Order: sequence, then structure tokens, then C-alpha cells
Amino acid sequence: MTRLRFNGQAVRELLEHARMAGRHVKPYEPGIDPGAGLLLVKDDGIYLMSNGLPGLSPSDPDAETQNKVVYADGYSPDLPDRRTQYEKIRRAVGGDDFAELIPDGSATAGLSDGDTFIVELTRDTVQILIEPGNGRHA
Repeated sequence: MTRLRFNGQAVRELLEHARMAGRHVKPYEPGIDPGAGLLLVKDDGIYLMSNGLPGLSPSDPDAETQNKVVYADGYSPDLPDRRTQYEKIRRAVGGDDFAELIPDGSATAGLSDGDTFIVELTRDTVQILIEPGNGRHA
């Protein structure tokens, strides 16, 4: 099992964007609007992004992405030793890149700014947990 932890305040911003968007994207099924949600993505890191269209622009004008993303604690590509980070990411979620939809719903409804948004992954399941807390994140 892999447990990915995300800053609750940043995830709330993504969810609010998705909820306000008029259209939404579903990975690997263009033209199908699945409603508001988050995309869990693995490529150079592991992160969440809104599935709302148009995408949420990053607050940093020098960001390398066109959409705002929230990295899982410890899974950002911005570390000096990229090979070690690649191996850590591969061990956590495998070697293939992916995007998985997390629909908005009861699991995301109670998220507050100081909470930690947790995605637990097994070979067969994705589970969302909200950990009330003090807002500390790595």
C-alpha cells in the first residue's frame, strides 16, 4: 500500500476550481464529462490537479506546467538527485505514467484548510481519507 499525503488547503483550491468549471475532463475518454473531480497524475512526480476546463493556471508565472498542480509530500520532481526520486516514485506507484480521476463527492466534502488529503493506493483500490490536523506538510 502507498499512502500519498497532500496539503488540504491547496487541494481545496483545486476542488473549488473543478466545482466551478463548466466542463470537465476524464482521462483517456475525450468528450465525456464526468463532472467535477481531481486528477491523480504520475509522471515526473505524483500530483493532483483539477479536472475542470479551462484548467486552473499556476500562481507562479515561472511554473513549468500549464495547470496548477499539488504534489504529494515527498514526491515532487524538484529534488537534486532525480534518479533517487525517480526510483522512489516508481516504488510508490509503478513505472508507467498515468492519470486517474478522483470524482468529487462525500470523500472530498469535509476537507478543511488545515487538513491533510490522503490517497491510499493498493494494486486494486484507491481510497480517499481526510486527516484533520494542524496543516503541517513537508
